[in-house]
Amino acid sequence: MRRFLRSHLIFAAFVLLASLLGCVKKYSVDTGRDKAQLALFIQGFPQQGEETQLLKVYQAKPKLVYIDPKPVMRGDSGMITSSKVIDTQDGLHAIQLNFTTLGQSVMEHITTNFRSRQLYIVLAKNDDHSKTNKVKMTCIGSHYINQTFSTPLVFTPDASRDESEKITKLLNNTLKDY
Repeated sequence: MRRFLRSHLIFAAFVLLASLLGCVKKYSVDTGRDKAQLALFIQGFPQQGEETQLLKVYQAKPKLVYIDPKPVMRGDSGMITSSKVIDTQDGLHAIQLNFTTLGQSVMEHITTNFRSRQLYIVLAKNDDHSKTNKVKMTCIGSHYINQTFSTPLVFTPDASRDESEKITKLLNNTLKDY
């Protein structure tokens, strides 16, 4: 009985989240100087009647890609518990995002329904030099969805080790408030 109630509670929370995300037309952020917000976007395909937007990826050699305008997950809504920089087997570094129980369920849903697409990780942080609301949004990484998973998301960031450490520090400061 307990397991039955838990699965229904997770499903209800997911439906509530999906309806809330569906109501938001544009992704808005509220960042402080020592905080940042994260959002995950799915690769979009421009078609007549379908709304998409362009996202700049790869800082060194920028390329524009189409994404769905609404994020499939926000990192500030109780979905992510923490982030950290880890060392990879090939001597590089990666960022690991650890999910809450609800975040695991949502990630499992995303990776089941959007197979064979790119998942883009976008960071929004305060920037006094930005022309749009003093917020700078940057694609810090992507992950090709080839199978269903709910475990931590590990991706190689488009950033140096020092930048990655700063990013995780900003994210963790934001996550403490939620």
